[in-house]
Amino acid sequence: MVIDFVHSMDKFYIYGAQVVAYGAYRAIKHLTDKVPLGFLVSDKAGNPGEIEGVGVILPQQAEKGAAVLVAVSDLLHESVATVLQSHGFSGNFFLTAHEEHLLMSAYFGDMGRFPLAEVAVCDAIAIDFAMYEVCSHRDKPLGTRPALASFEQSIQAGAVLTRRRIVEFGDDTDENISVKNRQYCEMSAVYWIWKNRRHDWVGIEHYRRHLLVKPGMLGEDVDAILPLPYICYPNTLAQFRRFVSEDVLQALLRALRDLHPNEYEGYLAILQGKYQYTYNLVCARQDVFDDYCTWFFHITEYMEGMADEVPEIGNTRALSYVAEVLTNLYFMSNSKKLRLRHVEKAIYV
Repeated sequence: MVIDFVHSMDKFYIYGAQVVAYGAYRAIKHLTDKVPLGFLVSDKAGNPGEIEGVGVILPQQAEKGAAVLVAVSDLLHESVATVLQSHGFSGNFFLTAHEEHLLMSAYFGDMGRFPLAEVAVCDAIAIDFAMYEVCSHRDKPLGTRPALASFEQSIQAGAVLTRRRIVEFGDDTDENISVKNRQYCEMSAVYWIWKNRRHDWVGIEHYRRHLLVKPGMLGEDVDAILPLPYICYPNTLAQFRRFVSEDVLQALLRALRDLHPNEYEGYLAILQGKYQYTYNLVCARQDVFDDYCTWFFHITEYMEGMADEVPEIGNTRALSYVAEVLTNLYFMSNSKKLRLRHVEKAIYV
């Protein structure tokens, strides 16, 4: 485990300077009282100059012989391994999504935050449960994707935009916004599920990211299940600003202020905080899912009306980045009302 790796090293760096790396840094510092010599990045553009007083540097500036904890998405591990090898680093530890979950579970557990879902002694709970795996005709082939469980089924997002059918179900029948998939990405499939399917429990995952929910977790004392949140530096607002322009940010803030004036200050406090649920991975009771989608699409449809003054809303995937912010805002703002639990997310390459 990563904690054992850190304990065995006198000196170490963390490779990465975004959410995975910052979360690992916070957890390791809290659990072991150890601090890395620095954060390594292959390119300083788009990264902070320092994180809580620890420098962000290039590999060629680092001490040779020190260990490196690679804390980036599994999707980048191969390319990072090449970079580290070219600079003479060996004996490195790659923080997989599974290892990250174990580390952050220990950290949040010690803090008494974001409790994990528990599996009932009897896993055979008689409920209508469906996890929808959102995929697209543009998806790249994967080498590690497992077979779907009996409660999982794939749905093709943006199906109306291509003649190619990759799975049985598409988001282009009945009531749908499939034509808006380029703006909404996986959320066009979420809209279709919301409008056209009914279950006791319903969940959303992606072809390369699965939420490892089991039916036995869906007890009467749970309202929704999410992945553990990332920790953003310096806050979730800065994380959002990495992907969208100031105009899109201001459009979102305006929509929140106009539609939810009483909740607006609370939403700002969440945006200025550090915790963020990402990837729109959600599993919830049907009534919670309905409320989430009603709230969510009311805001994004309002933002669509701003497309003339903010063209990015209509001609880029800006709304898909807005989607992650809104998913986070909904569940964080309702965290005292909803009984939230958390599970591991798997990333396939």
